[in-house]
Amino acid sequence: MSAREQWLRAEAARTQGRIEDALAGYRDLLGAPEMAPYAHARLSELAQAAGDLQRGTAHVLAIDTGRLREPSLLALTARQCLALGEAQAGLAAVSALLEAPSAPAALLAETAKLLSDHMEPGTALAVLARAREAGLRESAGSAYLDGLNRTYLGALDAARASLERALALDAGFAPAYWSLAKLTIAEGRGMRVDALRRRVAALPDDHPDAPLLLYSLFHELDADDDRDAAWTALERAMRARRRQVRFSDAQDDALFARLAAGCMALADAPRRDDGAGAEPKPLMLVGMPRTGTTIIEQSICTGFRAASAGELRDFVQQMRWVANRAGPLHADIELLDAMDGDGLAMVGQRYRTHAAWRAGSEPAFIDKWPENYLVLGHALAAMDDLRAVVVFRDPMDACWSNLKEWFGGSYYYSYDMGEVARRHARFVRHVRMLRELHGGRIVAVDYEAFVGDHRGETARIGASLGLQARERPASGDAVVATASAAQVRKGVSSRSVGAWKRYARQLEPLRQALLDAGVDEDACA
Repeated sequence: MSAREQWLRAEAARTQGRIEDALAGYRDLLGAPEMAPYAHARLSELAQAAGDLQRGTAHVLAIDTGRLREPSLLALTARQCLALGEAQAGLAAVSALLEAPSAPAALLAETAKLLSDHMEPGTALAVLARAREAGLRESAGSAYLDGLNRTYLGALDAARASLERALALDAGFAPAYWSLAKLTIAEGRGMRVDALRRRVAALPDDHPDAPLLLYSLFHELDADDDRDAAWTALERAMRARRRQVRFSDAQDDALFARLAAGCMALADAPRRDDGAGAEPKPLMLVGMPRTGTTIIEQSICTGFRAASAGELRDFVQQMRWVANRAGPLHADIELLDAMDGDGLAMVGQRYRTHAAWRAGSEPAFIDKWPENYLVLGHALAAMDDLRAVVVFRDPMDACWSNLKEWFGGSYYYSYDMGEVARRHARFVRHVRMLRELHGGRIVAVDYEAFVGDHRGETARIGASLGLQARERPASGDAVVATASAAQVRKGVSSRSVGAWKRYARQLEPLRQALLDAGVDEDACA
């Protein structure tokens, strides 16, 4: 039987659900040079599906993308690499895909969306451009993808044009309404509000698009200072979105209890960090989402020699690789239970090798995934030279900033006043404990103090982290692939301080929930 025939037989077995037969067939093909890359790709997929992250990673990294020209295999390799936390190898596969002849337009468009989802806007736009050259027909989805990634890159006028084009192609394309609402454009707001009202009136609240359209309507009405109508839309949005997500307050409480016990044990445990002191130096910047983490990160990177690495999931991904335990890109009790001291040392080493390339020529890099506070104790134990910045914000403002945001696949506690209040209280208790355990390795920043004197606070933060000051401030054209992509371009401002007070009456249940969770009454005034 030829290698080609063996491949077709293994493919048929996989399609028919005969996985063991498929595995055997693919393994036999590893010795056939022309089919080995295809076999490695399938074996990687199947290992990942079975929860074997280590084997899945080994197979995908065995593919030499520099020698490949087959577009479908390169796209599959890129997808597998990104899913398994091998971002650098995944981007190398994308680079080869861009050079591959006759890459199908649909395949390129799919890869562009994958890159956007993994917060690689520049590369996403390059692949999308190739898809157009290959004959991709413009659609609401492609126009939206273009607009979203231009927003991440700060090209806001071009982003607006693409997002409006998406709605011209499909007046019901919900994500485009949301992205336009985030740009806070006064021009055309009345027409957008009318269109949104028609859309939400035509959909039941349990329709998949209903929450996103309602959040968009809230933001447009709020920007127009139509508070009563805005609040009505937001209440509906929160109820509808809460029904879509799965979140357990009891499980969240148990997670933080497990974290506290683990962090206290780790703080006293002996460890060896072979990478400590080497450049680039790892930094983490954490906090509740939408509490100023992005603007603070950008200020640090502007004034000091540190690269913005973006919102990385790398530390949790490496925890999962070492434990060989598949799961979500945040810590859970099962993952924490699977970690031990030796494993954690390996996590630290792998995190360095998987994230450090993002520093470029800078001597330090900042990993700004806000929810890294859940694994910060583990990260500090794994890397002796890791330093962290924890951002605190007025509790009411912090929770309000969460409640009015549509977060997609993250932060499922943020759609209910009581749940977000209790998560905020757990966050504060947890990071205060970490500061007691790790002292000067964690720099605390109050958002209100930062916006009151951002130059002085930035200087304090940089000095506390031991960063080198820049001779000249860096340019302000950084990639910001976060919910703050448009807002951060407006610069440091105190306009968001006390923003919750515009809805003080409606947010009284939130204030009471914070008090019930143990937050000081003066902090909720």
